[in-house]
Amino acid sequence: MPSTVGPSLKATLEDARRRDADTRPALLALLVDRVIAQGVGDDDAARRLGVLLPRLMEAVPLTQARQAAERLARRADLPAELIHRLAAGSIEIAAPLLRLSPVLDEAALIDLAADAEPARLQAIAARRDVSPELAKQLASTVHHARDGHRQSPSAAPDFFGASPEERTALLHRLLTLPPLPLAERVGAQGEPFVENLLAAAKRDDRVALALLMERALSVPAETAMRIVADEAGQALAIVARALGLSLAVLSRILFRLHPGVGRSSSDMARLADLFDALPSASAQHMVAIWRGTRRPGAARPALEAPSMRNVAVPRPAPAQTGDGASEPRRQEG
Repeated sequence: MPSTVGPSLKATLEDARRRDADTRPALLALLVDRVIAQGVGDDDAARRLGVLLPRLMEAVPLTQARQAAERLARRADLPAELIHRLAAGSIEIAAPLLRLSPVLDEAALIDLAADAEPARLQAIAARRDVSPELAKQLASTVHHARDGHRQSPSAAPDFFGASPEERTALLHRLLTLPPLPLAERVGAQGEPFVENLLAAAKRDDRVALALLMERALSVPAETAMRIVADEAGQALAIVARALGLSLAVLSRILFRLHPGVGRSSSDMARLADLFDALPSASAQHMVAIWRGTRRPGAARPALEAPSMRNVAVPRPAPAQTGDGASEPRRQEG
């Protein structure tokens, strides 16, 4: 890439000037086309690009600037200084870079996450190529940032109405929470339940599927319908993780229920990544949020089912009263 401005670009600009048009959108489009087709070029070309590209992105409408950022986001040959500058700027331009750019290493992402607003944190948390160590640090950062706004997980943005970045950020936040008590978790429902799920999916019977979800998860009927209707398949992936269903079962349900996702190799790969990376404890927390009964620090209800420890240990005999003298004999029997 010997020059940032070539003959074809000059001709386009001269034609735009003759029409009294703003040449900057045309220049940005051609500049991005050239980088994609020919690469960044030598050091001099990279320096010119580092000066010209941010100026053009600041001068054109945000929609066009974001499109340019999305087209360039996956390139690994862009100057690091340029990507760091754009990633720290307007969130509309920064979001695709924070989510996708291979130029941003873990140290840069942690630095950008410090004191960042929720939208920037959500974009960073949506990355698929971070290490487990970075994911934990991001989750902790997101968690503490939201604590500053006095938000608990149950007060977080509505999962079903959230963007992919917001959904990912919410799930990352759940990594920082302690496991739910056993009595608040959902468990495997057995083979008949799985067979009923697959049969209802095969018939595309969403009402039957929602009823199965409602009963298995103890969620409101409206929430069960939203889980089934989630075309991205993420809600069903969370449910499958919480109920101990396999990825194969999830794939078969999505193949019938949401064929646009179930038959797309790229979409299923993303769901498989979500399914594999999501701990069961986090899925349980998400179900508790949907159920609406999980409150941080809440005491267990008096009528709650006993935990596994209580089942394994015999109950002590109650203190004898005048009416209860025969109770120990009933226990022995």
